[in-house]
Amino acid sequence: MSRRLPKGRNASSVALEPEVAIALIGLFSGAADGEGISFSEEYALSEILGEIAQFEDYSEEDFEELGQKLVSLIEEEDAEDLVAKAIESLPNRGYREAAYITAILVVGIDEEVPDSEQDYISELQEALNISNERAQELIDGVFGEDEDEEECEDDEDEE
Repeated sequence: MSRRLPKGRNASSVALEPEVAIALIGLFSGAADGEGISFSEEYALSEILGEIAQFEDYSEEDFEELGQKLVSLIEEEDAEDLVAKAIESLPNRGYREAAYITAILVVGIDEEVPDSEQDYISELQEALNISNERAQELIDGVFGEDEDEEECEDDEDEE
């Protein structure tokens, strides 16, 4: 299933709550490889959302309600329309970047990023209006810490 993400805003669609939009983007990012959403991706998404500032005040009940909203939306609407609506519902740069970070974490959970997922992330970045430079900063911020820790461990092993 090829996704074409919107390149601009379409004011005619009804906005989603920003948190619902981020969760939807994360959920559909898990399916970007064309294989559906694995249990590990679904679990990772719930853990990722719990770490994002926009969700810091969410209780377990709030997350359950969010899950129910997602299921309801997915059953009622076309996937491409939902992703477009989610992107259009993000009110500011902070929410757009949170959605992008969620997407790259979900896509990277299996440590394999095939071309289809790379294409999806590139299209998402463009649709979210995130520059290449900023996207790289976000990716480095998310994945760079692990590389730094590995380098430190390698240096310690050599001593």
